[in-house]
Formats: sequence, structure tokens, C-alpha cells
Amino acid sequence: SGQSASAAGLTAAAVQDAAADGRWTLEAGALVLADLGLAAIDEFDKMNEGDRSSMHEAMEQQKISISKAGINASLRTRCAVLAAANPKSGRFEPVSEVPFTAQINLAPPLISRFDVIWLLTDDPEMEKDAKIAQHIIDNRLLGVSELLVNEGTAPDPTKSSAESGLKKTETHGEVLSRDLIRKYIAYAKRSVHPSMEPDARKKIVDYYVSTRKQVGDFSDTVAITARSLEALARLAEASARLRLSQVATVEDAERAIRLTNTWREDLMGGNFDETTLQTGQKGTSRNRQKTMLNIVSTLAADNNGVAQHNDVLNEAERHKIDRGTAEDILEKFHQDGRLYRPNGYGTHGLA
Repeated sequence: SGQSASAAGLTAAAVQDAAADGRWTLEAGALVLADLGLAAIDEFDKMNEGDRSSMHEAMEQQKISISKAGINASLRTRCAVLAAANPKSGRFEPVSEVPFTAQINLAPPLISRFDVIWLLTDDPEMEKDAKIAQHIIDNRLLGVSELLVNEGTAPDPTKSSAESGLKKTETHGEVLSRDLIRKYIAYAKRSVHPSMEPDARKKIVDYYVSTRKQVGDFSDTVAITARSLEALARLAEASARLRLSQVATVEDAERAIRLTNTWREDLMGGNFDETTLQTGQKGTSRNRQKTMLNIVSTLAADNNGVAQHNDVLNEAERHKIDRGTAEDILEKFHQDGRLYRPNGYGTHGLA
């Protein structure tokens, strides 16, 4: 759980080993222990920001560099990270109105490191709601205490006991058991290491190049970046691994592209902007900030490096930026250190 995780618990901690004459040793954290496996983190948004930043190198470089207690080491973290986070307001607002990155307590640079991001919205839907309710009630009617199952003193009735890995249900007939799926995934991760065939590589490169050509409403809009290109390659290889194939074909590349298009459209609609995902600001907000900086720069250049507050606001209104928004942007610039007050309050200058 992210609520109780720390940077040392995720990466590595330096501890004194009583059995080794008090010498310092490294104790592996969750990401290191999950090497070549899966690290699942719940309540990801509840983590301390300083602790969460320790994951940047682990997710980007697939390793962590440790310099603690005189120990310098590099530890492998070649694991997939499955993280779950909650929206700030309890439910997601339409992404057309509020950027996704503004609705969760996660830094945009960390969000951009995930290959796939799904928004799970709680939308009322009669048929789906009935199935979920029926499933929950059916589990309660099995008559086995969850406490006894967790203690291991009672069998889990939701697990199949069939040796074939199949179990029969009234609605779906024969389905794969949970244990068989686990074994299948473990075997695929351990034994299958696919490489992409030339046509599959060309398919992904063509998609990347054509998507890069798309220009949005703002000059700094970027539809896709090289980091997303790497994610596409990993998804295509994962598709091949799911088939236990050592070769990722064009079909795998197309599946990766469809998956990427689906989550990107759910996240931001038709005009996906990678810059918004990485900065946490919509194009309109970035455009206003650029305009305000240009206004201050122009007015300051004409007045010995000093721009008067009222002149800045009047000029902002000419660019269709209301006074309240302009003042908020100016205050943010002062807090960020991009502007300063050369002659006290009521004046602005470029830092």
C-alpha cells in the first residue's frame, strides 16, 4: 500500500547487521525484490511526494543507484509496476473540462512513465450494475468466512479444484481457473522473450511518424513522444508473449496501437496532447502563461526593465485574458521565480 510505503521500502535501505560485526548492509525494497516480476502498489496517490520521486529512476532506467552508509551499488528493478490511485474529489470529472493530471495527486513526470493509463469511472449502467451486485451477493452466499480463508484454515470457494485448470459455470460454461492463469503468465514471463519482425517494427514507426505530424490548436502541442514509442514496442512484445510466440508480428503491433489509441482517447479525447500529460496543464493554460510572459517582457523592455501592474492587466485584457486569471498567473510566476518585483508591489520584471 502506498500509504505505508517509504523510499527505503520501495528501493533499498542500509541497515547494520548484528551478525556481521555491525557492518552496514543493503536490504532490498519492494521494487528490487520484484525484479523480473510485478510490483503492485495500491493507494499510489497517498504516498509522500519525496518517497514517490524515488521511483523515477527505477521506472525509467530499470535500476536504482544507492549511495548509503558508504555503500555504492546499482540494483536491478526490471519489474512491471501496476499502480492504483484515486481522484482527488472522489470521482473523475469529464476530461474535456478538467485535465486528468489535475484530478489526481500524482506528478505529471511520474504519470508519463506508465505505458497504459486507464480511467475507471463509476457510471450508472443497469445491466453492468446488476452483474456486479449479483457477483458480490453470490460470494457472500458461499458460506465460508473470509477470516478463515485468510488464515488458511478453510478452503477458498472461489478457487477451482479441477486439475485441468478448468471450471464450469452456469452462465459461461468452462472457464480458466485463477491458478491456471497464474501459471500461464509465469511461464510466459520466464520462457518467452519475443523480438519484433521487420514489418511489425515498420508498422509502429509509421504510426509514430504519422502521429507526430498531427498539430493541435497550440504551437507546443506534441501528439506523441519517444517514451510512448518505447511503450508501443513493449505492448507489441507483450501481445506476442501472451500467445507464447517468440516473434511479435504485425498483428501484435496493430493490437498495441489499438490499445494505445483507446486509453489515450479515454484519457484526453480525440486530440491527445503529450505535453498536457507531462506538464499537467491544458494547452489553453500554457498559451495564457506564454502570453503573460511576453506582455511583461515587452512592457519591461520599454520601461527600463519594469512593467507596471495595471499596464500588464490592461494588456492582458486586450489578449482576452480576464484580470482575475492574469493576476493568478502573475502570482504563480513570482512564486516560481520567473518574475520579481523590482520596485516593490505593483511592478514586475523578468528574473
